[in-house]
Amino acid sequence: MIDVESMRRGAARVVLTLGLACGVIAAGHASDTLSPAALQDAASAFDEAALRVNDSQPADLVRWSGPIFLAVADGDGMQAIAAEVEASVRSMAAIARVSVHRVSVNDSRRNFLVRPADTGGRVACRASVYSQYGRIAGAEVEVYVGGRGSLTRCINHEVMHAFGFRSHAHGALSILSYKQARQTQLSALDRVMLETLYDPRLQPGMRPAEATTAACTVIGEKLGLTARDATIQCGGRGTSGRQVALFGRRDRDQ
Repeated sequence: MIDVESMRRGAARVVLTLGLACGVIAAGHASDTLSPAALQDAASAFDEAALRVNDSQPADLVRWSGPIFLAVADGDGMQAIAAEVEASVRSMAAIARVSVHRVSVNDSRRNFLVRPADTGGRVACRASVYSQYGRIAGAEVEVYVGGRGSLTRCINHEVMHAFGFRSHAHGALSILSYKQARQTQLSALDRVMLETLYDPRLQPGMRPAEATTAACTVIGEKLGLTARDATIQCGGRGTSGRQVALFGRRDRDQ
């Protein structure tokens, strides 16, 4: 379940809510590798996950630009998963090079809250992302601990959303794909996408047409291409009709 609403609190912010409806998911992590030949697929997966909202709408790039102050609320079952939630946030923050500080729910600095969800079991996890001028100002992850699916998958999926991936890459081997139901941990592609989103060559608020080329070039270098070869392969992504086709495509959740 995905919903978007706008709100005003000083400057405009966009509030994004993404939910993961989990079925019965077997634990496990598919082995995966990335090679230079995978550049175009990896770049498209980045565009689909980071430069869209709700699987269709083009969106400017957003990411954390300051420290995360993480709080885990009390509630049924939350104590049992608090350590896993914190480990997920810290592991992604380490890749993104963002600092994390654990604080109490009542701490005025709190900008990342994890709390129990009351969804009746229909949606196991949900994330809300609050951004301003391309910078994430806050995030909230709701976890339904009584769900039937893998909590590890739900937690990692929603925390990935909370780091700036406001859509999904359903065609890729990614924790953000509903089609990869057995994927419970970050894939190699997920780690590369996180590194790319937080690379200094990408900036908060970057427009999709500019960000797609910059991201593709960064990914190419991370996959082992020379800067020259990556630039050649990524040329024209933001100006060709192919970029319009990418943002016009709508994946169906399965």
